[in-house]
Amino acid sequence: MFDFNLEQIIANLYQTIFTGIEFYFPKVVGAFVILLIGTFAAIGAYKFVIYLFKRFKIIELIDKLEIDFSEETQKEANLKTEKKWKEVVQKTPFSAKFSKKIKIDVIVGKSIGYYVFLIFFRYAIVVIGIEEVEQFLADLIAYLPSLFIWFVIGFFGIRFANFVYDVIYHALNLTKQKTAKIIASGAKIVILFFTLMAVLDKIGIATEITNTILTGFIAMLTIAGGLAFGLWGKDIAHEILESFRK
Repeated sequence: MFDFNLEQIIANLYQTIFTGIEFYFPKVVGAFVILLIGTFAAIGAYKFVIYLFKRFKIIELIDKLEIDFSEETQKEANLKTEKKWKEVVQKTPFSAKFSKKIKIDVIVGKSIGYYVFLIFFRYAIVVIGIEEVEQFLADLIAYLPSLFIWFVIGFFGIRFANFVYDVIYHALNLTKQKTAKIIASGAKIVILFFTLMAVLDKIGIATEITNTILTGFIAMLTIAGGLAFGLWGKDIAHEILESFRK
């Protein structure tokens, strides 16, 4: 017969429960306090970033990177219609284009806020003692700065590509605006491609893959350029050279 002692089983069960509570309760309370502090720190970091954007007028500085080509666009409007010759086409600032969809200051502020919260959350996990989750969060926190640099490179790379497109398109005083548009688009694509290469490098894509993509892109441009000027690009080349001569 089995020696079945119900009182002893219940006593052992209560002892296990109270031992677990005694061991984990201080850790849970400590983790909760850390998360509470991290929440306030994240909110403070977010509001501080918003304040910096407003204090130093960073969005306005970014908008000033745009060039106003109202005079040139006026000429283009005159060529299309004589009725609208008094209209001046103004370039829409970047922040005005995307203010309804994204806000740069909010994105940057929330990103930094979440990053600060993740740091506190990791220490809360360390207090509780879950090593696997703590290691994952440590790797994530170490990787996020590279992701932020990727965002900055991509953002300003796109901005610079648009800037170069506008400069080239309006600087080339060609008879056919389509030719200037093709050249400006080509320069923009090249800048966007090298921006993509820099982003892939920061993300950590294998160097062999990026080198292969770069080699293929250069080969494609070489072949496409040779075929274009060899088959139908003589007139474009003549127009460009004639524009430089004048």
